[in-house]
Amino acid sequence: MSVTHSLLEYKDANGKVYEGDLYVPKTTGMRKLPGVIVYSAFRGITEFEKEKAQALAQVGYIALAADPFGKGIRPTDKMECFGIVRPLVSERIQNLKPVILAAVDAIKTVQCIDAEKLGAIGFCFGGLCVLDLARYNIGLKAVVSFHGTLKPLPDVPLDPIVGTAIQAHHGDADSHIPKEQVDEFHVEMRARNADFVFTSHAFAEHGFTEPEADSFGLPGVKYNKKAADRSWSSTLALFKEVF
Repeated sequence: MSVTHSLLEYKDANGKVYEGDLYVPKTTGMRKLPGVIVYSAFRGITEFEKEKAQALAQVGYIALAADPFGKGIRPTDKMECFGIVRPLVSERIQNLKPVILAAVDAIKTVQCIDAEKLGAIGFCFGGLCVLDLARYNIGLKAVVSFHGTLKPLPDVPLDPIVGTAIQAHHGDADSHIPKEQVDEFHVEMRARNADFVFTSHAFAEHGFTEPEADSFGLPGVKYNKKAADRSWSSTLALFKEVF
């Protein structure tokens, strides 16, 4: 399916401006289509996130690669990226929540979107973002986290997650996400009565979906094609189910 690409400018609740990459199937006609938001890893929007959004559009979804940093802010140095991400992660409700909700509101403005059929995927830092969206109970049909941080929101009641199917894809050899965090995630999801699937991919390390991961120069971060392909297939199957 052919796809159109454009830039979508939007603001968060604090007035900060963002610019995401929007991919729309060309043959929409008058039909309303489901939408999927792609939340990036620590580097922000790269070709990887764009390719994932495009792939989603090619199977019939409107897809938005969400901008986590702000319009015109595209750092390439990893330490600069970490410097931007760190305050978002350290204050998830105050700093990160407006950023991730802004992208959800933005995709709802797209022509031909079915605002009742929205989902989200996220990688690493983005995995944390989509799990938080599920925790906020904003009505997404499904979220998928790839090698994402699994820590629960601090000082927040474990209210039930209603109507959102969750997939969490984890590398069994991921040294960045300790076993204690994995165990705590299961406890949280059970306490929230969540519809969740947790998949631990054998031999996969952190960042296993990212083909360029081996070049990042970060210990314990490595591409694993088998885990990347299997987790992506599971993602497409989930969206086909819920949409």
